Amino acid sequence: MSIQPVGGERFSALERLVLLLLSVTVLGFGVVVVMRGALLQRRMTDLGVFLRAAWAVRSGADLYTITDDKGLLYHYPALLAILLVPLADPPGAATSRALFAVKVGLWYALSLVFLALAIHGLATALEQTSPALAARMRVAGTRRWWTLRLIPVLACLPALGHGLALGQVNVLWLALLCGMGAATLRGRSWRAGYWLAGAICLKVLPVFLLLFPLWRRDLRCLAGCALGLIAGLAVIPAAVLGPERALASFQTWSGSVILPAFGIGHDAARGQQLLEMTATHNQSLMAVFHNTLHPDPATRPPQASPGVRRAHYVIGGLLTGLVLLAAGWRRQAGGPAPLLLLGALVLNMLLLSPAGHAHYLILLVPLIMAVLASIWERGPAPRSEAWAAVLVILNPLASAMPLLPGLGWLNDVGIAMVAGILIWVTGVVMLWKSRQPPASLTGIQRLPPAHAA
Repeated sequence: MSIQPVGGERFSALERLVLLLLSVTVLGFGVVVVMRGALLQRRMTDLGVFLRAAWAVRSGADLYTITDDKGLLYHYPALLAILLVPLADPPGAATSRALFAVKVGLWYALSLVFLALAIHGLATALEQTSPALAARMRVAGTRRWWTLRLIPVLACLPALGHGLALGQVNVLWLALLCGMGAATLRGRSWRAGYWLAGAICLKVLPVFLLLFPLWRRDLRCLAGCALGLIAGLAVIPAAVLGPERALASFQTWSGSVILPAFGIGHDAARGQQLLEMTATHNQSLMAVFHNTLHPDPATRPPQASPGVRRAHYVIGGLLTGLVLLAAGWRRQAGGPAPLLLLGALVLNMLLLSPAGHAHYLILLVPLIMAVLASIWERGPAPRSEAWAAVLVILNPLASAMPLLPGLGWLNDVGIAMVAGILIWVTGVVMLWKSRQPPASLTGIQRLPPAHAA
């Protein structure tokens, strides 16, 4: 639906200058990422973990015992290491700093491409599948068009920058979940299942998001996810590694990563790097409860008590139940409602994760985009827009403050998690309200997206 821009929809000269400065900042930050990641005496990046595992795939070594130059282990399913084989990084001095710098720069550039495709694809799906929203949008390139794409990213900018600086795969993870959301909005359930399978094969945490198609009774999405998991976890690893090596790798991964995450068994090396409460700046419910009970980092136990674990799962389960209750049993097809449900469940997933790193909060982008779309879909709502503006400002501040000298303790009390929960509450309220069409839209019919085979 094409609507000609009206007054105030075009960018001013100052706003164009801000966009230009933002682009220059992205390029400058990329230079810093490459320098920190490859040109210092010690590589300040986690990318080496993934590329060293890729070398293990190519050379026949065990990808779950090999380490990068900092001694870090690979914790993910084998598929990511297989896909990164072209960028494989051999141990020792076999790779020059210059060559590794090229790989770091290439991964940074790819991450930006993933981000742009993910954000634009999800925003376009929202615009195309909600007649009410489309009626209030403007042509491409105007202020509201850019706002839907830029504001969710800017609201998560510290988490995004932190992940990019570390050479992490969070942006790829976000792109897979955005693909799932866009496919769902367009009614392409099989494709949504494939995207979800890709996210699970990247990091196992999104298995929690199977709740989304289960609650919506979307059998096609579940079937697509099942096929994708068979391909990503079994067929491709068996074809590349060989059946015996693929099975052995899967057993090692499940025994050293998955089971210890649920308190079954223990892998000392991985616990110190990933799962122990003192290993990372964890923003899960379990970590925040544990840190609150043990405020002194010097004497803080590395393991959470059984009581803390029970509270973690009980409260996380209750919060998940609230999301499902707000969504209702009747499946909604059009508008931002499906994305509100998916985005809220994503935060539930992070809260329940045994290792919810602060930079994982980049995954709030779909929820923030759905909140903005919901406000605009329902027409002029000054109070809602003002509250959304508060959240958009508060969220990056909450993520950035612990990075300042002397404020690291804010990570322990979960300040970033609290800001994320405020966004979650807003999304859940809007999800509840979406079950009743707004009075201002009585003349606009909400049409379900066409289903694709």
